[in-house]
Amino acid sequence: MTNTTSSRPNLETTLDFINTFDLERGHPIDHLDSTRAAIDWLHGNVGMDPAGVAESAAVLARVVRVRAAFRDLWDAAVEDRQVDEWAIRELNSVLSHRSVLELRPSRESGGASGYQLAQRAVGDPVDDALARLAEPLALTLGSDEALNRLRTCADDACRYVFFDGSRTHQRRWCDMASCGNRAKAARHRARARGSGQSPGADAQTAG
Repeated sequence: MTNTTSSRPNLETTLDFINTFDLERGHPIDHLDSTRAAIDWLHGNVGMDPAGVAESAAVLARVVRVRAAFRDLWDAAVEDRQVDEWAIRELNSVLSHRSVLELRPSRESGGASGYQLAQRAVGDPVDDALARLAEPLALTLGSDEALNRLRTCADDACRYVFFDGSRTHQRRWCDMASCGNRAKAARHRARARGSGQSPGADAQTAG
């Protein structure tokens, strides 16, 4: 039996989608600031066929609304608070457009009969792409074990979302080389001020 289904995005791709709206040193940056940017992102990261997708304000509004719902669901889980009902409704609406898996007969070379799996889109290409992004998020939020590993970067000037796959489950920063080091430097400066020491002295001892 030949499986012709296309691969679906994993959770990391979904988190990349959420993080298309982020903070750079505290300043909000929207990487999907136009319909073309949103279409190109879905094409490059989810494999959406951009042919036939109109560059309309409605398309961009739909993508941004879904991204906001994903973010609210993630934040509510991290903060252990009640999620807004609209976010759940939005996710479930998106999931309703998942491609339908179908079994189809096929005739391979040599006359042997067989079958193949195929996916039939229920909505338009944007619906299908968003549904592909929603599925890994729904599976993660629906797992009690996974919920304990949902994180938001502890740097208030960043706030990236990520999944903590570390052995100790104690990861706090999206990237130790950037946000983690900035936090270490800030702690060093605070200690230096408290001791009357120049903040630049013994910077390598920050930790």
